[in-house]
Amino acid sequence: MNLSIKNIFRIFVDFIEVVVISSLVFAFVYFFVGQLLRITGDSMVPTFKDGEQIIAEKISIKFKDLERGEILIFNHPQNNSRLLIKRVIALPGEKVNLINGKVLINGSEILEPYLQPTTQTFGMKIIKDEAEFNVPEDSYILMGDNREQSADSREFGPVKKDMIIGRAFLVFYPLDSIRGLR
Repeated sequence: MNLSIKNIFRIFVDFIEVVVISSLVFAFVYFFVGQLLRITGDSMVPTFKDGEQIIAEKISIKFKDLERGEILIFNHPQNNSRLLIKRVIALPGEKVNLINGKVLINGSEILEPYLQPTTQTFGMKIIKDEAEFNVPEDSYILMGDNREQSADSREFGPVKKDMIIGRAFLVFYPLDSIRGLR
């Protein structure tokens, strides 16, 4: 009987050890490597649909410069508890103009093949039509792909680098929509 109690105790201790180690590994991955997120809303249509689930990779933003066209996850500038997903449109130090529904960076129209062909980009509260906007150092202009349905940098202004959580890496759900991103 005594041997049986020792075995049960050993199994219990082993179980607790597995739970603690698994929790620590999960926490490390969640906070430092990647994060699972669910897309809510239509601001990134056609790239993402409402309800799709993605993985955001967090490591490379510390070591690799952000590039125009990348899809980022970041803390909302006016509500830090809310995460947003948008695309990098302009980099630090660049000049942004919205003219005739087009985005111009430093005077040249940018190509945006990820947008629907009829999409036009119009100004809002911060970045206005036909008014040059200078992107501050260490900040980025981020916009949704569905410009008519997106509250983005045009509305809330530039996003500071320290507010960026990670890069969109993979759509993993629904299963028939699995795909890598960029």
